[in-house]
Amino acid sequence: MSLASIVQTNEQTLQPSDDSPIHELVQTVFAEVLAEFNGDSTPLHVVGKAGGGPDGDTKRMAAVTSYSEDGTSRSTSTISLQVIHAELLEPHKSYEYCTPISRNIFRGDDDDMMPFIPYADDPTFDHVDHTLCYGSFAWQSDYDPDLEVISLEAAYRLHTVHSLLYEDMDSTGVLPFKLFSTPGKPGLFTLSRRRDLLKWNGTTIPCSYSFPSSSLSHSILQHRLERIHALFCPNLNCIEPLCPQTIRLSELLKRVEHPCEAGCFLQSRTVEVLPCWSEDDINSFKSILDIESDMIPCDHAELCFKPCHEVLYYRRLLYPDFDELQTERPNGEHKGKIDIDPLKITPNEPCHHSGPCHGSSDCLCFKNKAHCQRNCRCPAKCARRWKGCRCAKARDGMSCVKVKRCSCVEARRECDPELCVKCGFEDPEKSTCGNSQIQQGHFKKLEVKESCWGVGVFLLEPAKQGEMIVEYVGELIYEMTFDSRGEVADHLGRSYVFGLNKTLSLDSSRAGNASRFINHSGASDASSETRCNCHAFARLVNGEHRIGIFAIMDIDPGAEILIDYGPAFFTEQKNAEAM
Repeated sequence: MSLASIVQTNEQTLQPSDDSPIHELVQTVFAEVLAEFNGDSTPLHVVGKAGGGPDGDTKRMAAVTSYSEDGTSRSTSTISLQVIHAELLEPHKSYEYCTPISRNIFRGDDDDMMPFIPYADDPTFDHVDHTLCYGSFAWQSDYDPDLEVISLEAAYRLHTVHSLLYEDMDSTGVLPFKLFSTPGKPGLFTLSRRRDLLKWNGTTIPCSYSFPSSSLSHSILQHRLERIHALFCPNLNCIEPLCPQTIRLSELLKRVEHPCEAGCFLQSRTVEVLPCWSEDDINSFKSILDIESDMIPCDHAELCFKPCHEVLYYRRLLYPDFDELQTERPNGEHKGKIDIDPLKITPNEPCHHSGPCHGSSDCLCFKNKAHCQRNCRCPAKCARRWKGCRCAKARDGMSCVKVKRCSCVEARRECDPELCVKCGFEDPEKSTCGNSQIQQGHFKKLEVKESCWGVGVFLLEPAKQGEMIVEYVGELIYEMTFDSRGEVADHLGRSYVFGLNKTLSLDSSRAGNASRFINHSGASDASSETRCNCHAFARLVNGEHRIGIFAIMDIDPGAEILIDYGPAFFTEQKNAEAM
């Protein structure tokens, strides 16, 4: 076990940057634990069990020697090894790994540290040039798992022996790791619960001891609400925690018919003395509004332990109601073209601003030339809001299937269950809406097996024209990651990337489902006919771009699913008919 990296890291860590007593105490205890760890004289033993074996097996003795840091031997032990002569095994056929997922996952850009060099033993792949896509190699980092054990032990002693708070230890910056998690980076306490750490005989941490799970306090209402905040999401795609409120304050106040108590806002129309809440009270109220903003002030008052009229005062102060403001476009200079094709834009976050949705209010939807969505905070009468379709519920057959009759189909959107209330989408069990198959998960049963083009996808049940076969899922990546992964894809001669919009692409090379095995069958040079029986369509589904594979004809069970990749897929042979 090499401890050179620990000593080097410790020397860098212990550079004095603060003369406070807490800083010096953390330095001292960390140095003590490090010295104990380095000076552990427990020899390394490898235990082997000798025993009889079948005919032909032999026994061999092996000596195991442990060494100190200066290179001198500590101890030597002898073990017995049983050697088994196995038959020659044939190598497994080459294959590619793929993490199974059921929904798209956002990846963005790959890590700047290269985890490994792909195809380093393949002379036809320029792996040296490929490494230029990354900033460094992951194995060149100074990370050492021994430091985790040392840091935890030092933190435990500082807390139990010296009564030092874990938060104060983090603030010194002496320990090599942050104890508590920060946005996007788990802390040492979180890492210690996710996996087993290296065992050290010199530790004083009891097995039953549990480090705090978060720096958030259970005794503070705001912190408890923030914990709950991350668990629920009203967005139907469930990809972001909690969208803002959707019901206007004026509509909420109409629900209150009777005063809740003395001091209710119904009885106190005018405020004689302005309430003065503490900063903690205001932050707690903000957390409550983030989780449940559509409650009436009387109910909010019970959660905040405040009078109802004071709750309404701060509700109006923090989140004003802009219903009385102008919701139409005020003049020509503020007009912004709403792009009727949502696939030409990258979906933005729900807008949240003061005033109407135009350029002067810094509206994200206006800047993106997009419709305001159901989760936007603008008034329901906003001129930019998508209104949904008004298709009638079909008596026989499916509604929302023809472009000229359904505004959602024409705009290449799936119907919204809260906006499209007449097309039969409100009841998923009895839905007659033909433009909601992706979000309802109406997929066919498929089987992945060998095909004449390698591995393919085959249908196990009949599919009618227009029905959805499967959703194409993968990682959502940016252009730079698309370029770096493209070098490996070009070397393999196949790619699993669909272009979603001008910002994101969908790549199922590392994570996906059965749809990644769907083969190509396009038009040949001799004939314009094609054998493909399905087509890939991108749709805007509740503010997110998703891709569905739909049947373009009736397909019998047992048939292979084939789509036309398009000429842009093939780099060397643009008119290739198959992989």
